[in-house]
Amino acid sequence: MFLPAYGTGGIAPGHNQFPLILSPFAIGHVELRNRFVFQPHFTALGELDGTPSKAHAAYHEERARGGVGLIIFESQAIHPTGKMSRRFVDAWDPKIIPAHRHITESVHRHGAKIFGQLTHGGHTSLEHPPHILWAPTQMPEPSSHFSTKAIDEDDIKAVIEGFAASARNLVEAGFDGIEVKVAHDGLLRSFASPYFNRRTDGYGGSFENRLRLSIEVFEAIRKAVGPAVPLGVRLCVNEFTVFGYDTEYGLQIAEYFQSSGLLDYFNSDAGSFSSYWMEIPPAAVAQDDFRKINSELKSMSRLPVIAFGRMNSPQLGEEALRNGEADLIGMARQLIADPWTPEKTLRGRADLVRRCISCNDACIHQVGQEKGVRCIQNPGAGREGQVNERLLAPITRQQSIVVIGGGPAGLKVAETAARRGHNVTLLERNSVLGGQVRYAEKQPEHANIGEVTSYLEIIAQECGVDIRRSKAGTPDSIHELRPDVVIVATGSEPNLPRTSSSDVEVSRALGRQILPDIDGLNQDFVVSCDDVLSGKVQLSGKVVVVDNNGHWEAAGTAEFLADAGCEVIVLAAHSAGNELESGTCKLFYRRAAIKNIKLRSGLTLTGIGNHTVTVTPVISGNDAIGWAKYVLMPGDEEVIAGVDWVVPVIGRRSREDLFLALKKDPRFTSVRVERVGDCVAPRLIESNIAEAFLLAQTL
Repeated sequence: MFLPAYGTGGIAPGHNQFPLILSPFAIGHVELRNRFVFQPHFTALGELDGTPSKAHAAYHEERARGGVGLIIFESQAIHPTGKMSRRFVDAWDPKIIPAHRHITESVHRHGAKIFGQLTHGGHTSLEHPPHILWAPTQMPEPSSHFSTKAIDEDDIKAVIEGFAASARNLVEAGFDGIEVKVAHDGLLRSFASPYFNRRTDGYGGSFENRLRLSIEVFEAIRKAVGPAVPLGVRLCVNEFTVFGYDTEYGLQIAEYFQSSGLLDYFNSDAGSFSSYWMEIPPAAVAQDDFRKINSELKSMSRLPVIAFGRMNSPQLGEEALRNGEADLIGMARQLIADPWTPEKTLRGRADLVRRCISCNDACIHQVGQEKGVRCIQNPGAGREGQVNERLLAPITRQQSIVVIGGGPAGLKVAETAARRGHNVTLLERNSVLGGQVRYAEKQPEHANIGEVTSYLEIIAQECGVDIRRSKAGTPDSIHELRPDVVIVATGSEPNLPRTSSSDVEVSRALGRQILPDIDGLNQDFVVSCDDVLSGKVQLSGKVVVVDNNGHWEAAGTAEFLADAGCEVIVLAAHSAGNELESGTCKLFYRRAAIKNIKLRSGLTLTGIGNHTVTVTPVISGNDAIGWAKYVLMPGDEEVIAGVDWVVPVIGRRSREDLFLALKKDPRFTSVRVERVGDCVAPRLIESNIAEAFLLAQTL
């Protein structure tokens, strides 16, 4: 059985395939062992007192163990007014030095170098309401309604001194270099931007004046830490808004900065809070668009350039280096998903790299709510000290484990159990693995999600799982395998009357599951999204999609149907796709407008007639008499006529009958029977994979 190597010794065959990305590189006097860079990104792991946390230390040490050449620690505030979140580190305060020294020492112990990024949040904040926001001119960021304070000369002096003091603290704590953020958020970019900076004093009015604050910050840092400490800039090359600056202006900023002679490198960046999807691009944003930005910056720069923008494989990084697009390859989400990407590349097993799918569901979506960073594929992300794929619990006795179902949960529990040393057999009733992922990857701009189960299939086979396709798990077929443990991972199905009910007969009879109380769901022109995406039915004409899910199940199906030529209306009690990460959601709305998908919010489906759909407003002014004024009363009915098809995304039901049958079958009295994933409760991939990993640790 193959067990993936985690930091073991041996030769490094990866150098033959990836000679550039695995080659050393120097930024100033700092020698890096390879060109992999862990990009700075907010993790929401900071303590509420403004100090780095133990979770921070474990998070970065794991990436250093995984072989990265350079880590750039996330944005840290240089002044109390510059904190974008309560979870930001207070870089200006010497109290951070002991905890930071622990982080730098742990990173250095594994051969990586670490820089620290400094920023003032300026007019951007994750908090609602925020503190007083500082800006060059009193005006809100267009993505927010909170206005700002136009800072005065004393404030400017405090900013400059804050950057200098913060840099001094980081160097004392053992950081190898300093990065200043003039990037997608923060005060320095707003001073550089003609849209945000309307001042006519010495810090505005002309191009040079708009960049004066940044130059004075660089000078103050140089004076504080000396010439030997590398100093770089994370630079927004293009704001990607109708009002912001473009690439030509961004490159002019870069030229002006490098001509100062104060800098050692550039770190590419783009976007703003008003174009959030270009800061942390989801799968719908093409990788090649960012490669153009990297390449243009590199073509004019005399300084080393770190590439950014969905760099999710060593192959892509090697190609970018070979083409001269950058000098180093920045990865944030990729190294969240797989901290061991550099190590696997070095060992000649790049085929085992778990690729980030750019869903933004757990990383960006969660830190935007000031919750610790997570990953839908890596159950240990952000909690490496408690949950860690590298630190699997040893087994006391090898057991025979049978897993029923080859979706994300089933594959993850099988892979983890096999990696620990158990004998694992996985039964999948279909000819292919993947579960619902097979349907989700058919949605436009969503093909990347297939990477989740394709990786799990590869790694499960590498770990020795006996995968048997087209083999249904029944009490009889499972009993024949003489298992010690059975894990049921049979997933879920749309909770509609015309979907297969063979897996839910017992649950329905016991009253454990019920159908939605909506008339007309059993008609022939009412179909599930599973049937649409699987190709079981092909729709045309006017289609109503009902979104009671708020995620891709409805939004992606609507887009799939629009691409197939259908006239699509999406009805939602809140708003279509309201559970999606904000940048991803905005891009869906943009594509919906382009594809003429009609999005109607605040409506509840109440009935389906003869090719008609009846809806009511969720809230109205009806019957506001006495106590009833505290009850949310629906509005008057509206009938949508001429409907050819209805696709209700109104909930899923667990396929739990096999689990219930096994628990009652006397043949399995001495067998441990568990269930995992959607057959417990329908959820998102992140929850299912994390639950499967934790369950496998107990076997």
